[in-house]
Amino acid sequence: MRVLAPSPYGATIGPPPPWSESMSPPPTVLIYHYHLVMNRARVALWVILLWGDAACGCRARTTKVGPGPTSATAAIPPSSVAALGSDEPAARPLRRCFPDQPAWSDAPVSDLLDRAGNLFDRDDFAGALACAEEAARTAPRSVEAHHDRAAALLHLGRLDEARDALALAMALDPEDAETLEASADLYINQLPPSADRSAIGLEQARRGFRLVSGRDRARAARLALLEGQALIDLGHCEQAVRRLDATLALAPRSTAARYEKGVAEFELCRFREARRTFRRVLETDPDHAHALYHLGLIAERDGEIADAEKHFAEASRRDPTSFPPTPELSPTDFASRVKRVVAELPEDVRTDLNKSLLETTELPAAEDLVAEKPPLSPTILGLFRGLPLTWSGSVDAERRPQAGRTVKPGKGRRAMAPGTPSIAGVEPEFPDDGGVACASPERTIVLYRRNLLRSVRDLTELDEAIKRTLLHEVGHLRGEDDGSLRDRGLE
Repeated sequence: MRVLAPSPYGATIGPPPPWSESMSPPPTVLIYHYHLVMNRARVALWVILLWGDAACGCRARTTKVGPGPTSATAAIPPSSVAALGSDEPAARPLRRCFPDQPAWSDAPVSDLLDRAGNLFDRDDFAGALACAEEAARTAPRSVEAHHDRAAALLHLGRLDEARDALALAMALDPEDAETLEASADLYINQLPPSADRSAIGLEQARRGFRLVSGRDRARAARLALLEGQALIDLGHCEQAVRRLDATLALAPRSTAARYEKGVAEFELCRFREARRTFRRVLETDPDHAHALYHLGLIAERDGEIADAEKHFAEASRRDPTSFPPTPELSPTDFASRVKRVVAELPEDVRTDLNKSLLETTELPAAEDLVAEKPPLSPTILGLFRGLPLTWSGSVDAERRPQAGRTVKPGKGRRAMAPGTPSIAGVEPEFPDDGGVACASPERTIVLYRRNLLRSVRDLTELDEAIKRTLLHEVGHLRGEDDGSLRDRGLE
């Protein structure tokens, strides 16, 4: 019978070798034993690996081993890493959609989405997010799961994550009207305003409206409203009025649509129509702060200062965040402040500014606003009137000025207009250019005191607002259009 005999070179099968322990085995025996040991080692390794795979397979749902630390901070708990300045968001506590179920049990996606909707309706947005995230993990291609996840993220103020979730939902189904509506609202009303975002939201709203027109009246009305809002933000107020009329045809009691129509009429300088529209808004919603504020702007333009101040105070009382009290600064002090800002501008800007009159006044004149098509916004911060320095050719006596358009923070728009006295010592200097370049003495930059004061929260922000407005108008003086100035960050 064959037995295992110990050997200094590993286990062998059979009788002991024919040499003593004090003797060295012959080379052929060494080679034989080497191969025998290696083959057995391989067999043992395969057994270990197979056993390990089987064990891992049995525990796959309860034990998951992630990659090890890749840096010194990787082994530190998430809260400590966040404290060290990591850009990664801090870890959130585990919250299960159905806490009574064990962690390894996956609830049906339909149950998770129903639960998310119920929690959302109860304003438990963190709970709704937990359920929607579980649904998205279970069904990664579920458009509804990603849409619900985005809705919860929006209400939690996590706008960038919401934008990504909506983008994923639209990538999965570009024709989902509900997702298009949510994304359009995000770009038009919730993300920080910009022309590009308004344009993105507008196209999404248009696509959604085409999909639901004639099939879903309520959603069609909401999408038409979003179109109107985006068109106002982009300065296309005539088109906006038409889309808002379409909204009101679908939803005659929509206060939001009626208010936005009033904004479009105001931007088009149709002040009488706008006043009627805002008053109708207040008939259905007496606490509508934005309608009160616009009525104050219209009363101020009409010289009804007492009524204007009353409307502004009411708007501020109802919505102090959107309408904080306007900083106070007299016309004389405002002119002095502008002079100080001019002195601190770069030398090349001051050189060109000296080739134009610089004035301050209270509000834009109506004739300057309607001189352009479409009209300039009544809330502009400044205006350049005249021909640019680079103009060559005959002077067109009928040519009206190109005004600067400066957008105020939030949903409103601001602008600028003609004035009265020149600012302390900033007088025009027209070079002798042989008549080639136009040295029209009508070149004037005007800053509007009331609009500029309303564009800032306090006087500490005013100097920067004056500086940006001056740089914007000097851009027009040099021949730039609004598109070029917007690309340079001087919108």
